Amino acid sequence: MKKLLFISLFLMAAAPTMAQNPSDNAIEDKFVPPMIPHPVANFLPITPTKNACLMCHQPAKPGVEAKKGQPTPLPASHVTGDKVNPNRYECMLCHAEVLPAKK
Repeated sequence: MKKLLFISLFLMAAAPTMAQNPSDNAIEDKFVPPMIPHPVANFLPITPTKNACLMCHQPAKPGVEAKKGQPTPLPASHVTGDKVNPNRYECMLCHAEVLPAKK
């Protein structure tokens, strides 16, 4: 019984230390939307009838892999038939632009 109590107390005491090093047990960012690596001010506002993002970001073609340096294609989850899913037209709800740090 004393051994079980000692182990429990040790784990409780060590838990904050283990939590401070997230690299050991970090969760992969599999479900995080990609960031937008360019300014978007010229593409706003985005509406159901006007989406300038679609000039470059076309729906993905089955069996064709995206090439490095090319615009990221729209995933199948964003497309219904041959049109953008009405629930997914506003890109900025999930995706955020990343701008270079100010010097």
